[in-house]
Amino acid sequence: MRRWLGQAEGTEGTPRTEGTATCPLEPVTFFRPIKSGECGIEGGLRLFLEAIKPGDRVLFGASGERERALCAGLAAEFPGLDIQCPPLADVPALNPKVAKLIQMERFAEPGRWVVLDSDARADRKFLSAFRAEWEASGAAAFSAPYVFDGAGGFFSRLDAVSTELSLWPGVALLRATGRLDFLAGACMAVRGPDLLALGGWKILADVLADDHELGAAIARAGGAVGISRAAVTLAAPYDIARDWALHQHRTFATFRVCNPAGSLGMPLAFGLAASFLLLLAHPRSPSRWLLHAGVLAARVSAARSLPGAKKDLCATWMSGLLEPIFWGLGWLPLPVRWAGRWITPKKLRPISRNH
Repeated sequence: MRRWLGQAEGTEGTPRTEGTATCPLEPVTFFRPIKSGECGIEGGLRLFLEAIKPGDRVLFGASGERERALCAGLAAEFPGLDIQCPPLADVPALNPKVAKLIQMERFAEPGRWVVLDSDARADRKFLSAFRAEWEASGAAAFSAPYVFDGAGGFFSRLDAVSTELSLWPGVALLRATGRLDFLAGACMAVRGPDLLALGGWKILADVLADDHELGAAIARAGGAVGISRAAVTLAAPYDIARDWALHQHRTFATFRVCNPAGSLGMPLAFGLAASFLLLLAHPRSPSRWLLHAGVLAARVSAARSLPGAKKDLCATWMSGLLEPIFWGLGWLPLPVRWAGRWITPKKLRPISRNH
């Protein structure tokens, strides 16, 4: 198992060769599972198709009639590209995204595979940088961090800043220590034969954090896991208070299931909330006002140093105060809302360590 993940680049199969004269990068099969009912994705998908290279294959995973019609229309709009929208059926998979990937797998070419979420706005600049960096790294699995476009309202910005500030510092730390063993799900890449040797997409059928578990499985098998320095932009989260709260609860519950030790250490990053509680205990203390202001300034500076949309002060402040609440809820045996269903925590288990 460790030997096949340690193979040199180019030994994992025979990818197609058409178009390589004009494209120095290896051909890629792109998986684009389309989430039913998601609005405003047409522009992002068109931007993506404009970045596709000769020799690439695009697989759209669409189950709804509106989504299938959209994919068919895009295929007609780009007749020179290899675009397919395989028919999908119900499969016994708890994870709806992976259910689509399982059915698209047999239509993929044997080389490099890249999965992009339907709300990912992967333009030519990002895809060229991501592909070149993945090939240069020699990693068996690769992904890209993400930022949100900042176009939504208050709850959208609140969700975005909390998600980004949870992702980026951890990525920076693990990259620096060489201990990265997970992928970021908005854009994740793997060599097809490596995944097939593990059992294919079906090994992720019943896990919530498919990105984390795929990276962990590749790392356990001896493959290198890397992350790009280029960030992919995602459409703003839905601007509804209930959706924001359910997403934050699911996020922290997922952290706890995937990495209990790391989740236990997360309160060390809750300095803003701790300083606020100290301030409430002694609101007339100038030193406590200064402490809270200093911690807030550090959080704002970190948020605004991220690529993507500028993070506003109010959302950055409130997200820091509310994160400990969702962290605490994540440790309770409460169901999480996922893909329109309530899922019990016992079903959020990692995949078998035999993979």
